[in-house]
Order: sequence, then C-alpha cells, then structure tokens
Amino acid sequence: MLMRGGLGVYIISTMLPHSRVFSAAAFFLLSQAPFAFALSIDQLSAYAGEVKTGAPVPAAPDRPALKEWTVLIYVSARNNLGLEAIKDVNEMEAAGSTDKINVVVEMGRIVCKPDFNPFSSVQEPVPPQADWTGSRRFLIKKDADPLAINSPVLVHFPDADMGGWKHLAEFIAWGRAAYPAKKYLLIVGGHGSGWRGVKPPPGAAKGISYDEVSGNHISPAELAAAIKAGGGVNVYASDACLMQTVEFIYDLQDSAEYVVGSQETTPGSGYNYEVFLKALAANPGDSLAGAASVMKGFSEFYGAQKQSVTMSIVRPALAAALAAKLDKFARLVAASPADMKLYHDKKYGLRSFDDEDARDLYQLMKLYYDNTASPAVKESARDIIVFLAEKFVVRNDAVGYKSKDANGVSIHFPLFYLNYKTKYEHLTFSRATYWDEMVKAVVFSKQ
Repeated sequence: MLMRGGLGVYIISTMLPHSRVFSAAAFFLLSQAPFAFALSIDQLSAYAGEVKTGAPVPAAPDRPALKEWTVLIYVSARNNLGLEAIKDVNEMEAAGSTDKINVVVEMGRIVCKPDFNPFSSVQEPVPPQADWTGSRRFLIKKDADPLAINSPVLVHFPDADMGGWKHLAEFIAWGRAAYPAKKYLLIVGGHGSGWRGVKPPPGAAKGISYDEVSGNHISPAELAAAIKAGGGVNVYASDACLMQTVEFIYDLQDSAEYVVGSQETTPGSGYNYEVFLKALAANPGDSLAGAASVMKGFSEFYGAQKQSVTMSIVRPALAAALAAKLDKFARLVAASPADMKLYHDKKYGLRSFDDEDARDLYQLMKLYYDNTASPAVKESARDIIVFLAEKFVVRNDAVGYKSKDANGVSIHFPLFYLNYKTKYEHLTFSRATYWDEMVKAVVFSKQ
C-alpha cells in the first residue's frame, strides 16, 4: 500500500525563475546553503529578510473580497505521489472555493505511472493531465469532473525544487497578498517522517525528506522559519506520515494556533479534500473549527471506512512548557539507575508505530507512573500526563483496532542502542532539553 511516509518530512519549495524577488540577505543564504543546516529558526528568518512574492498578485481592484479563510495547500509530489497529487486536486475541485473560503494550491510533481498489479489482467490507466512536470499554482474552482483539473493555472514553474524552505515562504506570502482572508490554514502534503528531517551541520548525514529530483529537503526548523517569513498562519496541518511528534511541534511553537497531524503512517491518498473543504465551508468558525474540519477529511473519513488511522490537534504555543516538564523528567531518570533499567524491563509493552523508535508520550509517562519506585519520577510523569490530557492535546482521534494507545503525540526513544542517531542531538528540542542526553544514557546502558 502506498503511504505518505518513508522518504521525508516535507518536500517543500521551488526555485523560481528570475521574476522571483528576495532581499539581498536571502540571496546570500542561497549561496551559503550548507551554512544554513545548523541555523536556528530566528537566524533563518533573519537571513531571509522580507519575503516578496515572485508570482503575480492581482491588482487591488481585482482582488476578491475578504473571506473567512484562505486555505493554502502545498502538494509536494516530485516522488511516487505524482498521481495521488492529481487526485487530491480533483477532490479539492469537487468542493471548490466559495464565498467564504479561498482554496489556493501549489502542486509540484514528476511523471509517474500507476503501480503494476500482478493479480489483475487490466491495469489502472494513466489519468489525464499526468504528463507535466514542475510546479503549478491554482485557484481552485468547483467542477464535477473527477479526472481532469479545470481550475486556472495561475503560475507554472518549469523546474520546481520542492526541497527548499524559501519557496514555501514565498508561496505563503503570495497567497496572503493575492487572496487575503480573516484566517489562514496551511497544509503541506507529501512524504513525512517527523523529526528526522533535521539538518545537522555540514558534513553530517542529511536525514530525510528528499525531493527525488534535486535531493533537497526541509527541516522542522526551516518549516517554522518559512511560516514565519511568509506572514504566519492560524492552523498548520501535515498531510503526511509520522508528523505529530514533540520534536517537530516544538519547532512550530510560534507558527500557528493549532497543529494537526498523525502519529502513524497515513494512506497514500491522504486527506479527502472534498470532505474537508465542504466541512470548512459549512462551519468556517474560529481556528479550532478550521482544525476540526481537517479531522473530518481524514480521521472521520477513514474511520467510516473501517481503516485504522491516527490524527490529533495540539496547541504548539504550549510546546515550551511541555519541553520544560520533559527536561525535568529526563534529568530525574538519568540520575536514577533503577529508572534507566525500568525502560528496558518494560519497553516491549509500549506500542510501536511505523517509526519503531517513536513512543506514544502519554503511554510512556504512564509506564513510569505505574512502575517507578521514585516519588519524584512518579510525580513528574503524572504532571506530564495531566498536561497532555488537559492542555496540550486538544483532540485525538485514534480510529480502528491498530490505533490503540495512540494518544496524540509521539516522542523519540529507541528500543536499542544501535538505533540511536547522533543527528537527533541537532534538533531545536534536543538543544533546549536534557531529553537526548537521557535517551542516549538509557539506551546505551544496555548493550
């Protein structure tokens, strides 16, 4: 089954032609690409300077009236999702933009063929309009054609590098300028693997989230910088696998009011955009209503089909408070040989995700709350459990029998020392807490 995981967190961005305009500082950053690997969110944003739109923006008299929402959808399919991306845009057209919402899409893709089915004498046909490459922007118009994209092409970039963060920033800024609204919802779709898109300093392994043509990818810190440089959004959602991790959300703490994502791998077909957009149009409401509409197009949609999926809504603004609690817990465990051993004694009772080294944070804390002999560790675990349940996780949909013990957010804690990767230490979250030191100490205590 095709899943939106495996290759990368996000495949995001496009190298624009000469009409693209950035500040001089941004051009310097482009020329110093390896240097950007270790930059913080604030440093990335500072180097980017003011993001200016390279794509045309309608003149003021021609702009649409201010609507409740502009939905910015970035479909990264320069990989094996090239056909799924066309289906996604056709789902969007089944709903279309309305008098309440603008639906603006950038889709980057390469030519793909349907997977060969050895058990069928009749193979899936190649859909129409599947022969183009590069990146196109659309203002989504409603139509009843399930195969062809009929929305007007606003811009076409012939050789879009979907792995750099600067084009995402430009896309957000362009979408906000061309289609202003009271609220903004950004969806990035493509392959995903949570925190593993971190970019260590030059010379180290790059990790994941590759554009298969350019070999480029985006890190969690770069995603946050892109949102900030683009002007910000109210809701951010990942139409990708394995994204709802503490490490990833920590970088987005200043990026949106709500972050929507899955702890587990997601079906290759991703969100049902028709269901999601119709739900948003019916109840445009506040930011939480926008996030809940995404859930209707994913967890509620697949749940009705008896598929096992996970999806949650969290408050990223509380990520720093959660990190402080995790830092305290990590220092207590690292100072207690008995609690380091406890993980190895009980770890096989914890649920596994497609990322075998991701633990459900709530379940992990409950393991320590139920089994530690240390009053301090027990109280610290209880504090985190309560914080997750009452403040951080707003809604959690763990649908189907395979989704048991998925409580809304995951965290890295390998089962074996051989699975520990030093690039984890370069995450913003790792630099801010003792979590990576504790994890390393625990996993290497049993070799």
